[in-house]
Parts: sequence; C-alpha cells; structure tokens
Amino acid sequence: MTKIKIILPTILLFVGSLLNAQKIAVVDVQKTFDGYQKVKDARERLDRSKKIAVEELEIFKDELEKIVKELKEMEEKLKNPNIESSDLKEKYQEKLKKAKEKQEDMVAYDKRAKATIAQRQRNLLVEHLGDIREAVKKVSLAKGLDLVVNASETQLGVFYHSDKLDITKDVIVTLNAESKK
Repeated sequence: MTKIKIILPTILLFVGSLLNAQKIAVVDVQKTFDGYQKVKDARERLDRSKKIAVEELEIFKDELEKIVKELKEMEEKLKNPNIESSDLKEKYQEKLKKAKEKQEDMVAYDKRAKATIAQRQRNLLVEHLGDIREAVKKVSLAKGLDLVVNASETQLGVFYHSDKLDITKDVIVTLNAESKK
C-alpha cells in the first residue's frame, strides 16, 4: 500500500508532464558574449585604453624617477661642506615639492584610469546583455521554445544538459547577423 502511495503520484506527475511538455533549451551566456563580434570589438577598444593608461603611467614613473635621481645628486652635494648650500637647499626643496606633485598626479591619474576602465567594463556588460536577451528571444520564438536557461560554467543552475538543448551557436549567429545590419 505504501509503495502505491509513492509510485502513483510519481506516475501521475510523469504523465502530466508529458501532456504539458515544455520545450526547454540552454544557452551559455559567457560563450555567447565571447562569440559576439560587438563584444570582441568593445574588448579590443578596452584593451587599447588599458594599454594607453599603462603607457601614461610609465611616463609618470619615468619622470618621477628622473626627479628622484636629481634629488639624490643634490643630497650628495648638500653633504659636501665645501659647497655653498643655501641656494642648493632652496632648489632641493623646490625639486622635492615637484616630486610630491608628480607622485600625486600619478596616483590621481591611476585612480581615474582604473575607474574609467571599470565603468567601461560594466557598460560593455549591460549594453550587450540586452542584445543577447533579444537574440535569445528571437531564437526561442523561431524554435518554439518555452524556457531557456543559462548554462555557463560560472552559473550554478545547470549541472547537465544534452547538447541538443544548447542554442548558444544559434544565438551567436543571430547576434552577429544583427550587428552587421
């Protein structure tokens, strides 16, 4: 009797799901992002911006190192008792002030550059996620799908799926076809 109580609801659930069969598919959103040409182009622009920021920081660093070298030379001269030091001390203080300003400028530029790049990365995600949603919707409507689930490895919701459920390639093709228009 107990077995019937367990088996009967299971059978009814199975039969009910067959009668109301839903078409389900998965899409790997990360692969879709990586395959979307607009995202590739945006990432290239972002990488160029990062490279420029690094080059600018190197210029700041080189200028600062030059000033520090000059300061060390002045310190050596200040240690020499045979050299008149009042004028040299004044120049040393000016150079020291210049070094501090240069360092503050470098730190400020670094913060601005990092904030700008981080904002661009967030914008890239937000901007193109809308495109991906639209492409998933188009593919889903064309295939008569009722539900599409993200199957990215970084997501914990899907642990297994059959390859026949994966519409990632179709979504990438749709996205790239739309972006060429």
